[in-house]
Amino acid sequence: MNIDPSMTHRLLRAAALGFVVFNPETSRFARTAMLDVLDGESPLSLKHYAQTAGSEVSWMPGMRMTDTVRAGRDHTQDVLGCSPFEFFAEDDSAARVFSLAMTEISTPVIAEAVLAIEPDGARTVVDVGGADGAFVAHLLKMHNQLSGVVLDLPQAMSGVESESRRRSLQDRITGVAGDFFREIPSADIYLLKFILHDWDDESCRQILTNVHTSMGPRARLFVVDMTTDDGSVEAAMMDMGMMAAFTGQERNTDHLRSLLASAGLRTVRTSRLHQPYIVIEAMPLDVEP
Repeated sequence: MNIDPSMTHRLLRAAALGFVVFNPETSRFARTAMLDVLDGESPLSLKHYAQTAGSEVSWMPGMRMTDTVRAGRDHTQDVLGCSPFEFFAEDDSAARVFSLAMTEISTPVIAEAVLAIEPDGARTVVDVGGADGAFVAHLLKMHNQLSGVVLDLPQAMSGVESESRRRSLQDRITGVAGDFFREIPSADIYLLKFILHDWDDESCRQILTNVHTSMGPRARLFVVDMTTDDGSVEAAMMDMGMMAAFTGQERNTDHLRSLLASAGLRTVRTSRLHQPYIVIEAMPLDVEP
């Protein structure tokens, strides 16, 4: 790669932020431990999340933030000519980076969320919009009686295959290409992690209604999402991303519960994870827990 040394020096000096340090004796920059967050081999890597945050799907709508605030709607269609998910459907490389990014930011949350899920007599799990399937894979590793399905768009299927192979779960996880606005496979447990925040209320009701339609009488849904309950900066900044490029938002717990109720689902239990994340367990309204 051709790169101008002088410009590179100036960029690194300005953007160091503790990730690199400059040694005036050698006139070289060296990485610090903080830079591990951008190392793809790190267990807590955010490499692909950083790439997604700097991609055209993020920065082009973000450039219209002033217009978005004034008009009360995002301008993704105006600048990309389509929605973010339609964009990913046409760009396999961007879609793959996005899926990996979602897995990266989910990793610490998944480790906590699976502890809040007790399978009881469940045998099947559907990870709705599950990207690579990291959530259901972690759950299956803890409970040998479970088998899982990852429902996502066709471009996510290669990631599901890679993740299940990496975790030696090829015989217990199946990738199903589909659209959760149309139909969701039947299961004993349904997982919705970081899905509802992408969508407006009406779209969320459609997703949740489709889950409810496919549920048996004893099936349960587990929703994992951020909440704005505690006024965290993390939730507020993620909400800006939703405002700029998607139709959704970060919601408080009562808002999430009301969406569940509007789709015929009753909140059974709410578990607090590290701020600002929660797990909401829900069942059909007409079934006693």
